[in-house]
Amino acid sequence: MGHPVREWLDDAWARTRLVQVIVGGEGDGPLAGRDVLGWVESPDELAQLRSLTTEGGFTGDICRCLGSLTLSLHDADGEPVGSGTIHSTDVAWERARFRDNLTVADPVGLTLFLAGRGAPGLLLNLVPRLSYAMGLREGVHQTRQAGHGRYGSGELVRRQAPVSLRPTLAKVSGRDAGQLPEAQVGAFREQLAADYPDPADRAAALLTWLGSLPHPMEAEFGEGVLVLRLLEGLDPVGCATALPQPLDDRVVLGLLRWAWEQPVDLDLDLVDLVEPTVRALLG
Repeated sequence: MGHPVREWLDDAWARTRLVQVIVGGEGDGPLAGRDVLGWVESPDELAQLRSLTTEGGFTGDICRCLGSLTLSLHDADGEPVGSGTIHSTDVAWERARFRDNLTVADPVGLTLFLAGRGAPGLLLNLVPRLSYAMGLREGVHQTRQAGHGRYGSGELVRRQAPVSLRPTLAKVSGRDAGQLPEAQVGAFREQLAADYPDPADRAAALLTWLGSLPHPMEAEFGEGVLVLRLLEGLDPVGCATALPQPLDDRVVLGLLRWAWEQPVDLDLDLVDLVEPTVRALLG
């Protein structure tokens, strides 16, 4: 006898002709009352989603979280067949019934697929993996030191900070760089506008810097805060569209780190921009 979830999945997917990508996981109320982010209904895409959400291994248990999204399966008449909730790299099919998460074989592929079907926010889950794949793991010191020591100004070169800003930045630590007064940040903006008159070039330089910072402290609480302030007033996604494709890996990581801090929903254009580079880095 096969695994009970496998047997259910074989029957459920055989009858499925439409999948809705729905906001929320377990405990967020009836599916009928929630926002639908996207639909999957072409035979090729249904087959792709089936593979992405059924290939892998079962954990024998469920996690504590209640999931971020729900995949609602429907038959040819539009009637519900069943559902599964997304838990990072796991899918919990009919969680209350089976209580057995499936860890998917291709989590990056599933993230990119769902990001392109109405849930681009899932891309942000890839930031730590991308950072570590690029060797951007913080070391002995969580943030850059002030001065010209081993962990000082040399880091500005490795991080591809704009050349004209390095003498001033070398005088402060990475942590302090994230707390500079607005007058200093404004002076940096003016200098960068002179260095890079084209906004696309300016955004590319800043995104490269942001995508070169170690994860997590420097990127989130140190120099990364400064770079985000310098990106204000620019259109990183629009500017990145004008750059040679596929995008440089540090530009992609910079874009995702910038997107992490935005108060609005992500643009689906971001998915198309970063997907080739993400696949090249993470497989």
